[in-house]
Amino acid sequence: MTKSLRALGVALAAASMLILAGCAGDGGDNTAAPAEPAAELSSEAQAALEIVEAASVSVDEFEAPGDAIDGSAIAGKTVYYIPATLQVPVLKVIGENLTDALDNLDATVQVCDGKANPADIASCVAQAIAADAGAVVTAGITPEFAPAAFADLTAAGIPWVQGLTAPAGAADPTQVAYVTENQVLLQSWSTNWVIADSDAKANVLVIKLTDTPATTMWADAGILATYEKGCADCVVEVIEINSGQLDRLQSLISSTLVAKPDITYIQAQFDQFLPAVAQGIQSAARDDITVASVDGFLSTLQDMEAGGNIKSAVAYNKSALGWYLADAAARLAAGQPAVQNLDFPFRRAFNETNLGDLTLTPEAEASGEWFGDADYQAGFLELWGTN
Repeated sequence: MTKSLRALGVALAAASMLILAGCAGDGGDNTAAPAEPAAELSSEAQAALEIVEAASVSVDEFEAPGDAIDGSAIAGKTVYYIPATLQVPVLKVIGENLTDALDNLDATVQVCDGKANPADIASCVAQAIAADAGAVVTAGITPEFAPAAFADLTAAGIPWVQGLTAPAGAADPTQVAYVTENQVLLQSWSTNWVIADSDAKANVLVIKLTDTPATTMWADAGILATYEKGCADCVVEVIEINSGQLDRLQSLISSTLVAKPDITYIQAQFDQFLPAVAQGIQSAARDDITVASVDGFLSTLQDMEAGGNIKSAVAYNKSALGWYLADAAARLAAGQPAVQNLDFPFRRAFNETNLGDLTLTPEAEASGEWFGDADYQAGFLELWGTN
């Protein structure tokens, strides 16, 4: 529970005591002693709390990311979707929504798993070039992971949408687009929640994903740098792991919690770590651990609602991201330049302050309603001229 909510609880409890005292007496002096004021948050924790509160609001209107386009330009073409690795569940979900979106434009999606391996990623890119793909959409892959392959893609003149990664340098906006939920920002929101909840005194175990240079950078810049800058008294322990080592994670967490009993927070970079986190906490017999994570899958929010260890979930609308990726591919295929500095809007921090507003069902998760009332699908169909 954030300290501001604790303070609110103290105030409400004091008010209830005064009301009950006034009703219970028979004319005597029923004045209750005033409750002691709740302790104020430190300046670091208050600054972090304000960031989290601003991140907790919904988005209720769709704003087109660019001008209208001729969506028929990509009809009949095959778009290659190359995720860093399909062992990361969210990348599979994004690919499914990309497929659904492009189906409205009569385009086909071919999925090629990058397997977090430069050779496999290069092979996928080579397949896309050989097939004269209408576009290539990568997810979580930076150019330096397979530089020769991506140089060949650029030379082939095939539109390239870099999903989940931000520009690292200049790129031709008529051939390269960037669509990202901004993981550095999302990870910083999760970090700020821990700082606020602990009054800037957290002793936290961070689970860091090292699958690609991008995932490593997201943790370094979004989590570790935020603690370094915004929480001088926080103590941070890090477990580095890749998706192929998840069978080891439970024991690593358990042994760390036993060896370092002062740790009371675990911050998972992604929800894929949460089963191992739960098992590690149980194995260590630690019922005092508070968990924060990023992804916001249904199971995560259901655990939060049920009063489990998870108290903070930062999320983004994976369905909407798939549609934004489709828009970028269609835009390039139509000969229009990519939208520069796209600010993906459907991101939100979930915690006890807004969890009660959500319907926690698979249908609600799929619809994206957790993020607000904006009808982005209808907005894109109008933008593409398909309705």
